[in-house]
Parts: sequence; C-alpha cells; structure tokens
Amino acid sequence: MRRGQTFWKCREKRLISYQGTGQIYSGERFMIDFETYTSFHPDNQYTNKEKFVPEPGLPTDGSEPHVPEIYLFSNLVPGFDLRRKKWVDVEVDQIRDVAWNDHAFNSLVADEDMKMLILALVTNQIDAKRGTDVIDNKGNGLIMLLHGSPGTGKTFTAESVAEIAKKPLYSVTCGDIGTNPADVEKYLESVFHLGKIWDCVVLLDEAEVFLEQRTLQDLQRNALVSVFLRALEYYDGILILTTNRVGTFDEAFKSRIQLALQYKKLEAYQRKQIWKNFFERLKSIGEEDSIDFDDISLHIDELTKHPMNGRQIRNTITTARQLAKFMGNKMVFSHLQRTIAITNKFDEYLADVREADVEEHGGRGLDGRYSDEYFARSDQIR
Repeated sequence: MRRGQTFWKCREKRLISYQGTGQIYSGERFMIDFETYTSFHPDNQYTNKEKFVPEPGLPTDGSEPHVPEIYLFSNLVPGFDLRRKKWVDVEVDQIRDVAWNDHAFNSLVADEDMKMLILALVTNQIDAKRGTDVIDNKGNGLIMLLHGSPGTGKTFTAESVAEIAKKPLYSVTCGDIGTNPADVEKYLESVFHLGKIWDCVVLLDEAEVFLEQRTLQDLQRNALVSVFLRALEYYDGILILTTNRVGTFDEAFKSRIQLALQYKKLEAYQRKQIWKNFFERLKSIGEEDSIDFDDISLHIDELTKHPMNGRQIRNTITTARQLAKFMGNKMVFSHLQRTIAITNKFDEYLADVREADVEEHGGRGLDGRYSDEYFARSDQIR
C-alpha cells in the first residue's frame, strides 16, 4: 500500500532522499521527473507510448488510484542521481522526503557579515518574481564567486545555500567538462537546462579555467571564456562559482557576478570551531561508543594550533577513526595526534618542492604560467 502511494506521488516532479543500502549511499538525493526522463529516453518501453502497455485496472485518466489497483504499481522508478549525474532505477520502498539541514548555514565558519550578505541575496532572489533587465530571461539570476585557498568553506557554502533555499544542488567540477569549446557549450547548456527545470542551486567548482583573462596568444581558451560568458548571461537561477585563484580574472565577468567573496586562510578561532563542529556532528549521530569526546575536548586547543584547512581537519578525523577502529580502541586525542604527525611529513615535502619551483622559475611553472603557489602568496593566503 505504501509503495503504491509513494509511486503515485512520483508522478509529479520531486526531489527525494534514498534511505537504502548497496551501491547507492543512504541519504543520497535524486530528482524524480518522468517528463524529463522521457525526453532523454524517448525509445524506452516505459516512455514510448507505442511500446507501453499499461497494466489492466490501472487508471489512465489521471484520477487517483484506489485499492486494489494501487498494488499494481512498479517497485522501481527512474531518478536522476545528482551526485553521479546519471539516471538510475530507484527502489520505491526506499524513497523518503528530503530532510533539509536548517543548521548547515549556521555551522559555516566564516565572517558573520559575509554570511548575512549571502543569506540576504539568496532570500531576495527566491522571493523575486522578475529581474531588472529589460530583456526577458536575461540577468535574472544570482551569480556568486567564492575564491580562496582550498578547504576554507567555499563548497560548504554552496551546499549550505542549497539547504536554506530548499533546492537541489547540482554540482559540477569544471575540470571534468573538457576544453573543447563546442563540447563545453553543449555540456553547460545541459547543466543549466536541468538547473532551470529543477530549480537547482548550480555549483561550478574549480571554475578558474573559465574565468582567466583572454589573451591574443590562446584562442581556444578565449573561446572557452566567451562560451562561459554567454551561458552566465541567460541563467536565471542561483549559480555559485568557486576558484582557488582569481589572479588573471577576466574583466567581462564583473558585470555578470553580483557578489564576489574571498575566503582567507583560517584563523585559529575558526579552526577551533571547525574541530568542534565535526565532533558535535559525530556526537549527535551517536558515536559515543567509538569516540572519547571528553578526552578530545581536553586537547581541542592543541589541535587548533595546527594550520590545517577544513578539508584537512575532516580527513584527519576520518583517518584517526579508522586507525582507532583497526587497533580496537575508542578514538582519543593520541590517534588524532599520530595522524597529524604523519600527514605533516608529506605537507613539509610538498612545501619544499613548491619553494624550489617558485625560486627556480620566478613564480612560474614549467609551462611558463604562474603557479597556484605564486597567486596564493600574492593574495596572502599561504
């Protein structure tokens, strides 16, 4: 009975959460949209009217089904996996309503004035009926650029915005799109098309390849930038771009981007809050049996001294938990301390290599272009 009722709800476009096991992670989100699925799979036996034979007894006039016909609905429904970017069959029994994380934005460790500005723009964009551009469907979106060193909260900001806006997050890593202008344009059209019909917050991560200033020497990259500019101009949803550097920012983007925010290297008090946030999250999901929170709390100031970013802190906790589990112990401060000591050796090696590269090439890499390290130092984020 419940399966049939859930399947019936899926006749309309909706975002769902999957609570099963196996290849699909529990809590993963999918878009259920038969109309869009049909447009992508016109010859499917379930979407092609000439091939589809309805079960006897099922209503075909749109009226709500009743017992016993409700028991005849399928146990599978096609859904778009927002993480893997593909259509898959989702078990109807595992479909749940999305539980939005209203606390995600509050737990974002960033300047409070910056957070208030983001919240104001997002809220106003949701409430706005039309933009200010005289050309319809042009300039009605909210485009934000988040720039700064890795692990400072850029991606988490985008995720938090999607949660407070109660919209799907369509995340794309720009490095996976390619460099051929025609292919990039086709891919972006697809992303923005789905972003529009599903009312998504679209995240374009690592977007520096599209933001770099055009030059006379690199015509292909110029074409990439031009393609990206056209796509931005007509997108009317919430779009967030992230980049580790904006040292060669093309001036044409200034009029397209409503808000550009810099994420600086984390201060000690911010690192402390991030450590606390992770452990509070673990405590809230009942990890007391595997983690000694009291012991870790006594050493939180010592953990804060290490100049780590948010992603490194998360990875340290994950690795330390695995180490403690392997040793058959609850995770305590010493597991974190040991993990940090080992990873620091690799960080020191990378720092030495970068230092040598900067000194040898005057801030430029082997290809003659300025390195990330050069821009990071010039922006005082390393």
